[in-house]
Amino acid sequence: MKSGLEDLTVKFQSHRSRDYTNPYLPVAQSAIEGGGQVMVGLDGKRLETESNVLLASIENMQYAVTLDVLHMVFSAFGPIQKIAMFDKNGGLQALIQYP
Repeated sequence: MKSGLEDLTVKFQSHRSRDYTNPYLPVAQSAIEGGGQVMVGLDGKRLETESNVLLASIENMQYAVTLDVLHMVFSAFGPIQKIAMFDKNGGLQALIQYP
């Protein structure tokens, strides 16, 4: 699923978020900010906007999902710039940013 974000802002490196383009960020608790708007067309359906940020929802986990696991899986589709993981609706979600 595509995210509505165009750029993912990661303020701290942690076990839940990492900016692979800036290894000099401080290491601290997870902190991420970002915002996206849902755009609706005249027919009331959601418009898909161009985005380089992917939203991944992980359900029915059989083992622990880490940043390293996400990086390994999703780097098969191109170089990854940033990853941020968070809990939502009882599951794990991740935002993965490509160039």
